[in-house]
Amino acid sequence: MQLLTLHLAALYFIVHISSASGGAHRPSRQVLTGNQPGVCRYGRRLECCYGWKKNSKGQCEAQCDHGCKHGECVGPNKCKCFPGHSGKTCNQDLNECGLKPRPCEHRCMNTYGSYKCYCLNGYTVMPDGSCANSRTCSAAHCQYGCEEVQEEIRCLCPSAGLQLGQDRRTCIDIDECVTGNNLCPYNRQCVNTFGSYFCKCRSGYDLKYVEGKYDCVDLDECASSTHKCSHHAVCANTRGSYKCSCKSGFRGNGFECSVIQDSQVKPGILGGTLDNDDIKNIITEPVATPAPNIHQQPFDYDGEVYIGPGTDQGQVDEIPEEEEEEEEKEEEENNQLNSRGDVFISEEFESVFGPATEVKEFHITPVQEEFIIDCNFDQGACEWVQDKADDMDWSVAYHNSAEYYMAMSGLLGESEDTAKLKLLLSDKAQQGSFCLTFDYRVVGRNVGTLRVLLGNSAYPVWEQSQSRDQGWQTELLTVAWKEEAPQSVVFEAQRGKEVGGEIGLDNVVLTSGPCQDDVSPFV
Repeated sequence: MQLLTLHLAALYFIVHISSASGGAHRPSRQVLTGNQPGVCRYGRRLECCYGWKKNSKGQCEAQCDHGCKHGECVGPNKCKCFPGHSGKTCNQDLNECGLKPRPCEHRCMNTYGSYKCYCLNGYTVMPDGSCANSRTCSAAHCQYGCEEVQEEIRCLCPSAGLQLGQDRRTCIDIDECVTGNNLCPYNRQCVNTFGSYFCKCRSGYDLKYVEGKYDCVDLDECASSTHKCSHHAVCANTRGSYKCSCKSGFRGNGFECSVIQDSQVKPGILGGTLDNDDIKNIITEPVATPAPNIHQQPFDYDGEVYIGPGTDQGQVDEIPEEEEEEEEKEEEENNQLNSRGDVFISEEFESVFGPATEVKEFHITPVQEEFIIDCNFDQGACEWVQDKADDMDWSVAYHNSAEYYMAMSGLLGESEDTAKLKLLLSDKAQQGSFCLTFDYRVVGRNVGTLRVLLGNSAYPVWEQSQSRDQGWQTELLTVAWKEEAPQSVVFEAQRGKEVGGEIGLDNVVLTSGPCQDDVSPFV
């Protein structure tokens, strides 16, 4: 018996030692204390549980990463919404009128964060939402029910954004956005609704969650490349908008910049893959036409010296005295023909001073202003219009996630259908001839034909139904005219017989003067 007791004691000691040594290496576990919310025991230490954070008062506070717009955070990413609101972050309006049981007996009108009850004609709304029979209200014919105050019947409107009309029975809307009775901040725009209003972010602002609340934050159009400044302009972000200013060597409003005539700045990148060697649009400085060397006054009346057309101004011939005497006699005879003393010279009379000097008029054509207009589809400064009289429209296609071009897909429409895209020419482009530069590609067999037409002509000045290796190619066309300037340049794509492929257009640029590589301008 004693031997059995000793064996049991030894076994207990071994088990106790092994459990104690194994517990020393076991990681501490999170144990809720139950005394304070969010407090857990880690071994002998008391710390905030996971998803809780100690505040300035030393208390554990729940953390909600997305915030609780109309509620309070009661646990890790868990919101308790205020009455009238719902959603994970309490940012949605709760439609109490759709709950069961309904809060109103007759009619219910949902409002943002709350609701209103109203009764049918002949009933009065009670504080609990029920409707009580009232003969006096029945006679009032109120639109949304009535109430009796000191034996006086008053019609009711279910919202503070409604008011009684002139008949004192129907309710009309109050436009809080016009009256100014709204609480929208400067970066939000008021939108009126029937019986209420709401605030939305103005143009140039974006709704974001910042510092525990939702707010409209300024959108940097320059950093996000959503601005419409010219490639030759600098974008400067402002609060709610942005400004464009042309770079040095260019002038314009920032959205359309042209080269300054006397500038030494050479055109650089034009918003595509074109190089300066491909465009070659440098125009030499204009030289004024010299005035013709014409003697406006061939006779010096004071010195009685004739300056002939074939002699230099430094050499003069004196008139002999005998010729002077004959000349005086002829003048006396001519003066006798007119009693008033006017000088009369016949058309057949040839002057003794030699043939009259012929004066010619020279019409000097005004010098055309130099310009480079970037008309690409991403951030160009030109106006593009889809023709409504064609069969289909050009669609947007993307090079990558940011840059895009215009295309006519071979999967849309039927054979022989056309899509016309008009480039409206500005007054500057209509002053004289210009070089039209663009990139194009025709992908697929028999996908169709791309043509270029002038707005005042029905005949194409250029067309192509295939591109080298079905890749992008650059074309330069000189556009000139004799009489009336075209109002637009039309890019027409006609679908072929095959299904598939596309016709693409991109990087359209207008440069003053003819193209240097093009010797046959289109008129």
